[in-house]
Amino acid sequence: MLNRVLPDYQEVRNAYYSFAMQHYEETDMVAADKNGYFDKDLWHKAAEVCLHGLPVAREYGGKAYSAMQTCAAFEGFAKGCRNNGLAFSIAAHAAASTIPLYRHGSETQKNELLPGLAQGKVICANAITEPNAGSDVYKMETVAMKEHEGYKINGHKCYITNAPVADHILLYCMTDKAKGFFGGVSAFLLPAATPGISTGDIKDKMGLKTVHMSEVWLKDVSATANDMLGKEGAGAMIFNESMVWEKAIMCAMNLGQLERVYEKTLSYCKKRMLNGKALISLTNIAHSLADVKVVINAARGLVYDAACAIDEHSKDALQKASVAKCFVTENAVKCIQKMQTMYGGAGYLAENEIEREYRDIYASLLYSGTADIQRNIIIGHSN
Repeated sequence: MLNRVLPDYQEVRNAYYSFAMQHYEETDMVAADKNGYFDKDLWHKAAEVCLHGLPVAREYGGKAYSAMQTCAAFEGFAKGCRNNGLAFSIAAHAAASTIPLYRHGSETQKNELLPGLAQGKVICANAITEPNAGSDVYKMETVAMKEHEGYKINGHKCYITNAPVADHILLYCMTDKAKGFFGGVSAFLLPAATPGISTGDIKDKMGLKTVHMSEVWLKDVSATANDMLGKEGAGAMIFNESMVWEKAIMCAMNLGQLERVYEKTLSYCKKRMLNGKALISLTNIAHSLADVKVVINAARGLVYDAACAIDEHSKDALQKASVAKCFVTENAVKCIQKMQTMYGGAGYLAENEIEREYRDIYASLLYSGTADIQRNIIIGHSN
């Protein structure tokens, strides 16, 4: 069915899978995970297939991909790339920074900055989360006060993906507290080296250790109207739109990871012998793997339903992206945890990698909004 609505689905997906297998398969993920190593060379390698800016017009360095094509590319790449942290880093950059700049930046901003972001030459971090405003971003406390011809920004952001390695930061802050989140939040795109911007130590996380995360402090940061993305007060709209893209892309990435783990585990269960019989011959093992395959097929339908809604500019895109986020992430975590048990004691060892796959996929329950937030969106947009 997917091939009928996206004729080049297999072509795009397979091309990015092959690229990842060719250039990322040899990475020592046990060592990279242990050392929390962010590999800039591998980040830049992905620019050869424009992964950082697929939906961007060719004139700005992109490939003019639709949302469905973009999801197919990330699904294929994530299936072939065992470095889940790197895939997440690129997906976050593309969805939460490159796309907002492309869709809402001024011509000057796009001409000066977009080619660098789209081609992966410049790393951008999206900074919206705060200590008291996580999934509930309505409680944002970072403020941009008007001053002379510009703004003075003060605040504190946390859990900011790519912040320690970022060249630019897409920053959301209050410009009019009286209006609240909708109408009162604006977005600024600033160089990370801007005086007053500082980042904290790299956070040691449970998983996704190969993508770096830190806090961001803003102390009397000067910004002008030319640094603003879109109009004053448009920050909420820009952020919400980017989250629809992010959920679809991240779910495609989660799907690719789940497919990879499934195929590896299926192969293992066919080879692993127990009392003279392959594990796959055991009904409980076979049925559990069949259940994973069911999830994969169902998840694919939801991911591309959301992507199709984005391409059609449907008012249901937000709800469909949240439906996909709920189903894909919750089931991917359950499936990988279940497959980990099929390895027995070996599945608990770092050298086997299945334990890392579980730690990495667990983060999907948290980023882009928790499952409870997605359910609020789903029911809030139901007729």
